[in-house]
Amino acid sequence: MNDVKIYEVNDTMRLLDYQCPAEIITKEARKQMGEITTARKYTTTFATTMDMFTLGYIYGKRAARARRKGGAV
Repeated sequence: MNDVKIYEVNDTMRLLDYQCPAEIITKEARKQMGEITTARKYTTTFATTMDMFTLGYIYGKRAARARRKGGAV
C-alpha cells in the first residue's frame, strides 16, 4: 500500500491541511453542496468539483462584500 500522506504532496495540499471545513462550511452551504451532488449523480467528479469550487468562490465574494460594507458575513 502507498504510504503517501496526501496533505504533504505539494504546496496546495499543505495549504488545505491547515483548513477546518467543518468550521467554514455553513449549514446552507452543506445543503447546496448536497443539491449539487444530487443533480450531478451521473456526471464526472471533475464537473462536481468545479461546481463546488464555484459555490465556494461565490461565498467568498459575498463575504468580501459584507466586510467592505461593515456587515457580518
